[in-house]
Amino acid sequence: MTLTLAYIKDFLGRLKECGFTHIRLCVNSRRSARLGVESQRLKYCEYGDSKMYIVEAVWDNEYCCAYASSLEDGEEIIRQLKETAGTFGNREFPEDIGESQDFRGQRWRDIDVEKVAESLKSAERAALACEKAHFMEVCEYQQYEETIVLMDEHMHYLADDDGNCTFTVRVVAKDNTSVAAVTKYGIVENYEQGDFREQICQVARRAAKHARFGLGGGRIASGSYPIVLENCVMAELTGHYLPMFYGENIKHHTSALAGKEGRQAGCANLHLEEAPLSSLGTVRRRIDDEGVPVTRTVLLKEGIFENVLYDRKSAAAAGAESTGNGFKPDVTADIGTGVTNVILSSEGEAFSRKEMLKASEGGIYITKIEGMFAGADTESGDFSLLASGNRIADGHVGEAVNQFTISGNICELWKGIEMIGDDPVYRMVGGMCAVSPSVKVGSLMVSGE
Repeated sequence: MTLTLAYIKDFLGRLKECGFTHIRLCVNSRRSARLGVESQRLKYCEYGDSKMYIVEAVWDNEYCCAYASSLEDGEEIIRQLKETAGTFGNREFPEDIGESQDFRGQRWRDIDVEKVAESLKSAERAALACEKAHFMEVCEYQQYEETIVLMDEHMHYLADDDGNCTFTVRVVAKDNTSVAAVTKYGIVENYEQGDFREQICQVARRAAKHARFGLGGGRIASGSYPIVLENCVMAELTGHYLPMFYGENIKHHTSALAGKEGRQAGCANLHLEEAPLSSLGTVRRRIDDEGVPVTRTVLLKEGIFENVLYDRKSAAAAGAESTGNGFKPDVTADIGTGVTNVILSSEGEAFSRKEMLKASEGGIYITKIEGMFAGADTESGDFSLLASGNRIADGHVGEAVNQFTISGNICELWKGIEMIGDDPVYRMVGGMCAVSPSVKVGSLMVSGE
């Protein structure tokens, strides 16, 4: 923190003198870097740095909150606190922290811009060397570090941080009649320059290959087909339906899983868990935004609905304990239920994509879905989504097909999973990270021609 502890102590003391109780200060700091290349030139190199102070307290027995970029204007913060008292509804009062703990690690990496740019240029060359690759729309490296410090009126504190280094590539393929584009993401597994260059080049070549698969694009007859959902598609679906596990949605019966605790919700090999520190995901938190420890929580075990996710408010309403899932979707938003990394995996054997394609003869390999927010309902579990992909023929990815709709129910989809892959990837969905491999589903309804 740029302000001294003595200044913060004086500020908190001033709030107490004014009659505020249950005082908590949150200091949220974030820095980021973003580099991109285009046509073998460094297109941009951007850095960001921000800090926000959130003051929570109780005034006249009502919760109140104020936001500021600095604590120097104490009178303005006090005015905001008094004005907001009682406007937040039935909010939990901030609790004393007790023992101070610091979980912060070393998230930030000082990068050599020239070397990172050279790796990105290598990836661009690798992609454009592939058949029918037309140009690289995105070739970018990103990193960020976010630090959260919670401090109570007794100067006890909890400190945590989050951060990652990732990259994004988007390759456009073109032939005489059509254009197709594919985006791929990756976590920087090893920052040694040669390792990073090889990793991003592999992903770029894969993106170019998959973009080529999308060229052409015919129609498909309506009917029920065996389906292979590509890892990125299944990760997107998983992330969208995570609110079905949230305590407030279970309590108010706005989740398709309401009343189904301990019952079968997926196939016997399906495993779904929150893993806050998994290397497969991009979110690394040890405490949530309420100061509660974030722990590994199994959501589905052998397909059975095992656990509900709670923040402090939803836990109190259910007569349960918080699971450490109280998060703000952004720094100025109210706390609600959220997650870190949720990972879908197999309880048993994991299969290669080749094995899944071979077992899905005559089916469809789905590589893209659209219309998630309008066409996927977490209350009923139903979905109807525009999709595109490829026919599966002779155990391989065949001709492209598009302009069709897949429909069903997420719980029935989970139960219909016959094979789970060995190729997990991540997707960020609403600030949370969902990780999934590809999966083979026995059948889904397709509406085409």
